[in-house]
This record gives sequence, C-alpha cells and structure tokens, in this order.
Amino acid sequence: MSESVIQIDAQAEIEKIIRQLDTLPNRLKAPSVLAAAINAAANEMKRKIGQKARKRYAISDKKILTDKKRGGMYMERAKGADPSATLISRGGMVEVMAYMTRKNTETTAAMLKVLNESAMTALEVDGRKAFEATFQSGHTAIVQRVGRARLPVKSLMAPAVPMLYGKTYEEATQDYYSILQKHIQREVERVLDGFGRAA
Repeated sequence: MSESVIQIDAQAEIEKIIRQLDTLPNRLKAPSVLAAAINAAANEMKRKIGQKARKRYAISDKKILTDKKRGGMYMERAKGADPSATLISRGGMVEVMAYMTRKNTETTAAMLKVLNESAMTALEVDGRKAFEATFQSGHTAIVQRVGRARLPVKSLMAPAVPMLYGKTYEEATQDYYSILQKHIQREVERVLDGFGRAA
C-alpha cells in the first residue's frame, strides 16, 4: 500500500479564507471552502502522479493505473469537519505483460521493459527461458519453468502499482501548496460570486 502525508495548517488556511469572505453566512462556509479546495487539489495531484507514472514506466496495460483492485489510485474526499483528502493505492505485483514485453522466439527468451528509458531485458534464469503461454482458461501470460521439467510453470510478475506511484509521488507533490492555494482562490471566488460581494 502506498500512502503519504502532506501536512498543511488547516486552521491558518481557514482563518485566511474567513478574511476573504465578506459576510457572516459566507464566513461560516470557510471549512467547506477549504475541504472543496483540498479535494480539487488532491484530484489534480492524482492526475499528475498518474501522468508521471505513465511517462516513466513502460506500461502497456493502462488499466493497472485505473483499476482499484490492481493498485489504481483512488481518493477519499475531505469533508468540512475533516479537512483531509487521502490518495490511496493498494495492490500486489502485476503480471509482466502489464508492462512492455516482447514475445519469445525459437532461440530467445521473452523480454521485458519496465522503465521507458531502459532497454528490453531477456527473462532467463539458469538457462530457463521465459515464454508466452495461453492457459486453458484463455488467459495469456509470460511464464517460466520452475525446474528442468516441462511442468510446472509459474507466471512472471513485475513491480506493483503502489511502487510506481511511490517513485513519482515526490516529484508531483513539490508544487502541492501552490496548487492548493489556486483551488482555495477558486472556491472563495465561487462563494463570493454566488452570494454577492460586500459593497
């Protein structure tokens, strides 16, 4: 599971929002304004982290970044009373075919590329070359024999999605505070436009 914390001083942010809102009814909305801004900022971060992961990793099955069961990131939203949004990614290792692979030939093992900037790597251990196989269920995977015998075989696995997010998270969060301020301004203006500005 990948989970990281970015802390802000919620009380200080609410006080700043109150100073910008013109009437008491509007000022009472300050916690909701902050929660809405945090949710919008978290959503933007989620998009950024996903974009960076796609740019860095040679992902061929884009669903691993959107399917919650396989590690796709999802958000638990902030509410007025609890001004914290959580971006969560949970998932185990995925089959190598979720990344860029090349089918085996008669002489070479199947190949894998995890990072976009890396070269393809032959999947071979102790002379046992990985190869593409289709199971009775119809599922196709890249497998490798466990021993010298023809069977059994095991499906080969590659890095879990939370690991990908972990690597891209730091870059994406560097400008979090300015993103949050942008969304706070937007939410403040929405409240002021909806209820009229003080003369």
